[in-house]
Amino acid sequence: MGAIGHMVERALTGQVTRLVPIDRTKAPLRADEETVDVAVVCVKTHGTAWAADVAARILAHDGMAITIQNGLGNYEALVSTVGDERAAVGVIYVGARLDEQGELHATGPGRVELGRPRGAGPRRAFEKLVAALGGGGMTVTPKDDAWPSVWRKLITNAAVNPTTALFGYTNAELLADTATSRVADGLAAEVARVATATGVAMNEDEARGWWREMAALTGANRSSMLQDVQAGRPTEVDAICGAVQREGERRGVSAPLNQAMTVLVRALEPAAA
Repeated sequence: MGAIGHMVERALTGQVTRLVPIDRTKAPLRADEETVDVAVVCVKTHGTAWAADVAARILAHDGMAITIQNGLGNYEALVSTVGDERAAVGVIYVGARLDEQGELHATGPGRVELGRPRGAGPRRAFEKLVAALGGGGMTVTPKDDAWPSVWRKLITNAAVNPTTALFGYTNAELLADTATSRVADGLAAEVARVATATGVAMNEDEARGWWREMAALTGANRSSMLQDVQAGRPTEVDAICGAVQREGERRGVSAPLNQAMTVLVRALEPAAA
């Protein structure tokens, strides 16, 4: 369970009747585990298929599963296992990492924007989740339509994560590098154009401002993609920049910078060595 999982666990501890952390290697799902009202999926995207299967196994009939992961495609994976009445999507904003001893370091308790599920029973579970996360210190904003939140977060991820991963920059160092920050501007603008083509209108100038504002607020932070590259782990670049390029291609919108970042960051991954 990564840093975001630990952030959610910290917020929910003491706020819910029963908390069940599930880690693929250290705390796998037990065969006799009781069902839960809410499953929060916050694994890296290459673990989404596994997490969606676990959510389907542990979720109560009127419960809900919500993804607060980076990139695109995670919600669809949840829908395929738990159904569209029980699946939901959201985003989290926080700088977090686990150090070598497994201790959590974070920029704050975190801010989440969470989309409501469609089903009546799952919506009751959703309200309990909102109350519990809020009680645990997180800033929680419920959304009837979370897709603008997803695309806005994707803009920041696509602009900041691959550029910092390639150059080894903190967020503040990215902002200070005029040339590289212009590349990040271009990545953000491409995501805005693709989002608009899907029906979620995004202004390109605002998109450039969003990633810059977030980078300024989290200046000392090292992006999750940079952390993955430095640790020799696979990255989420395909679910972020790669997904933007593929969605753009389907909509007739080109995203060459996102395509290039996908290729370049993949070259840093251990499988490409």
